Amino acid sequence: MIKNSRRRPLAELAIQQGATALVGATLAFLRRNNISTKLILKSVQKANGSPVRVHHYRRLVRAYEDMGIVMSTWYSLPKFLDSDSRPIPLKTNRGVRSIANLVRLSRVRTPLTLAIELLRRSPSVRIDVHGNFVAKKRVFVLPDFEVPRAALVIQRYLDTLRKNTSAQKNGTSLLLERNCHVPEVDVRRISPILRDIKERGTAFMDSVDGDIEAHRARRSRQKVVGDLGVLIFAWTRPSTRSTIKSKPRRRTPN
Repeated sequence: MIKNSRRRPLAELAIQQGATALVGATLAFLRRNNISTKLILKSVQKANGSPVRVHHYRRLVRAYEDMGIVMSTWYSLPKFLDSDSRPIPLKTNRGVRSIANLVRLSRVRTPLTLAIELLRRSPSVRIDVHGNFVAKKRVFVLPDFEVPRAALVIQRYLDTLRKNTSAQKNGTSLLLERNCHVPEVDVRRISPILRDIKERGTAFMDSVDGDIEAHRARRSRQKVVGDLGVLIFAWTRPSTRSTIKSKPRRRTPN
């Protein structure tokens, strides 16, 4: 008996299963970060209905990105560097060598009180015995901030895919979106490669950071403004393939 059912195209199946994989990875990530199933379902219901209000998230993420600009300014502006081009310790009170002056010259929107609070929480900065803020690393990080960071990255990546799809149809230039991938490597021997990627990637991002910062619009009445940024990351993952063990051969009697 011949069935009349039609097989769905591979592209359609890939899209549907890709959506399932995307949702599954998101749920697994949220659960690993102690987000309850109840909250996940509530968030899905809100997102599927009326527009979601996430002003607290957007405010904190904006402050988080502003602090990256603050740290970059601390490491690049000559008045905040010593004779060896290292960032100098800064005080919390007013003055030339103060956090207040650093935030002001960074030209960010985050209030000074919030900026100081975030600097206190960040492992990128330490407080010395005199109460001065000492920069430890150029990149600003916050503890327990994986979920907001992931939301920010996914939003921007999906927006990049959408813009590139539109650009392909209209014949305009595409945004950069690519990856280098080798499916099978010896994970015990990739440490030198990862160190090289980190060093070259850090140098590249520092250069890009300086170029972008030089074009940042001052607070003015300009109406045509927008965001510009670059995100890079390296990833590794153990192979999920299970090795097929050969079955022992049966001995045949002589």
